[in-house]
Amino acid sequence: MKLNRVLVAYGIVSIVELLVSHSAIRYVTKPLLMILLGVYVYAFGLKPAVRNALLFTLLFAWLGDVFLLIPGNSALYFQLGLGSFLVMQLAYIRLFIKLGATRLTYLLIPVLVYVFGFLGFLYPNLPGALVPPVLVYALALGSMLYFAFQISSVQLRVGAFLFVVSDSLLAFGKFYFEYPWNSFAVMSTYILAQLLLIHALCKLQAQR
Repeated sequence: MKLNRVLVAYGIVSIVELLVSHSAIRYVTKPLLMILLGVYVYAFGLKPAVRNALLFTLLFAWLGDVFLLIPGNSALYFQLGLGSFLVMQLAYIRLFIKLGATRLTYLLIPVLVYVFGFLGFLYPNLPGALVPPVLVYALALGSMLYFAFQISSVQLRVGAFLFVVSDSLLAFGKFYFEYPWNSFAVMSTYILAQLLLIHALCKLQAQR
């Protein structure tokens, strides 16, 4: 029952966040999303080591959300947000590997093609100082997707895929042009991605 209430709260906050994408209310709703997922993880009753690993992952997701929420177009805040999400991606990868995602499969090829293809697409518009951090983050994001698809969980795979979609839309909007529904598309895919990843990981870890 407690878990359901947390999910309902997450759903409500998510809807509000999507509806007020250009309002000051976002300074409350966006940081609240990862906090609610943290409450969900804590209430799931996992082993302390697993629970703490998931909370660590969500902490850096929360930091990334906060840094990217700071007004202005500061390269510093973007890089801090990117760095936070990089740690989050590495934490997800570590969790996937602990679940057995260690094989070398053919999926590596399409993942690498997409990562370097999209980087090539972005490159003409990327400021020189951002090329190295964006490259490192893109490789981590692609690795997260690659390892997620080695786990037998549809929710986990969909969550990882949606995360790549969200970050791709975010990058397109930032370095090319921000179309009218950009914020909604980025946040809706991100919100669902995080929910699916955390929910799937909690279920998989509880079964071990």
